[in-house]
Amino acid sequence: MKAWAWLLLAVAACMVSWTYMHRVLLPWEHYVNVERGQLKQQLGDLYPRWIGTRELLLHGRNPYSAEISHEIQIGFYGHPVEQSYDKPASEIVDEQRFAYPVYVVFLLAPTIHLEFAKLQAWTPVLLGTLTALSILLWLAVLRWRPPLWIVITIVLLALSSAQVAQGMRLRQFGLLAAFLLALATWCVVRQRLFLAGIALAVTTIKPQLAALPLVWFLIWSAGDWRTRWRLGAGFAIGIGVLAGAGDILVPGWVRYFLGGLEAYQKYFPLGTQSVLRVILGNWVGGILSLLTVTALAVYSWNRRKVAAESDEFSQILGWFFVSGALVLPLLTPYNQVLLLLPLLILLRDWERLPRWEGLGFAIFLAWPFVAMAGLLLLPPQLNSIRRTPLLPSAVLPLTPLFIAWLMFTLSQRELSWSGEKAPVLRYD
Repeated sequence: MKAWAWLLLAVAACMVSWTYMHRVLLPWEHYVNVERGQLKQQLGDLYPRWIGTRELLLHGRNPYSAEISHEIQIGFYGHPVEQSYDKPASEIVDEQRFAYPVYVVFLLAPTIHLEFAKLQAWTPVLLGTLTALSILLWLAVLRWRPPLWIVITIVLLALSSAQVAQGMRLRQFGLLAAFLLALATWCVVRQRLFLAGIALAVTTIKPQLAALPLVWFLIWSAGDWRTRWRLGAGFAIGIGVLAGAGDILVPGWVRYFLGGLEAYQKYFPLGTQSVLRVILGNWVGGILSLLTVTALAVYSWNRRKVAAESDEFSQILGWFFVSGALVLPLLTPYNQVLLLLPLLILLRDWERLPRWEGLGFAIFLAWPFVAMAGLLLLPPQLNSIRRTPLLPSAVLPLTPLFIAWLMFTLSQRELSWSGEKAPVLRYD
């Protein structure tokens, strides 16, 4: 395809995604959640964190307290939520608590005097910008310098994807954590290890997103501690300052946070599910998850001495991202922003993939946009509880599995190319 064709494709994807969101998805969600009386208004994931931050910093109130939870719930539902967890799952509602580590308030502190409506309007712009910057950082990490039009195409397709669009729509801090992971990796490659450690400490605002990548960074730093100790030092100091300052604001906040997580598992079980457990069941999925993490830990420990500038470093980190998306409670689509690095590795080495597998993956990635276009051409009934408007998201949980398979295939192909001249990606 010519340059103009790729750009036209990316622009068309953006237009389809934006139009689908505003003409199909958002009106349907408003009917299901607001018009049918389940919610007073849709406030997204930012509101509980913002209310908790304001009340803590302006009035010294514990953001994990029942009183603050009730204030947040009044914003969402118009009334406090009082429920028991022995009811059927369909009758249990999301309690919308302040469910983050307390030090997230330091990131939101500059917003406490803003009107929430303005903050709500501008947050997607900020998160989209950070996601675009993440792509540029990952390209620098991979030392891949495609033509500008390819970069623009990748950024536009990423921002219009169902996963990133959902993250922006919900104002999800996962997009911020993903940017910080990209920034930390870029700092490691540039040998700015202390700054990388600080950035990694801040990623723990989303601990489930950062957990496995942190394992690789700490293993890697142990591989040559004499020269890499600054990474561990930066992380230890960063997490110590964040957690310590948080404890000054809310003494014993860890206890409140863990208690909130226990409740979260009961009122929002989808947020605690992993792809493998959903597909294979708790027992088989749990065992396979344990084996995956163990094998990855052993593999990475044996390669802990690799240079940060090497392709192997990025590939191992990519495997940690893919494994995290498979085995950790990251089922909701917006968490798949974690897959940007492995996806870029696959795009960079596209011509090394078997033709039919590459074609299948391209069709898989195109499906949400095709489904969106179909729903625009044949609009579904929007004042219905039928889930037809969610058709573009139907295959998204399979994305980490597909990427894992292609990463494995690529690694096997690279072994076969050893000692030979590998094909180079070309552009017209």
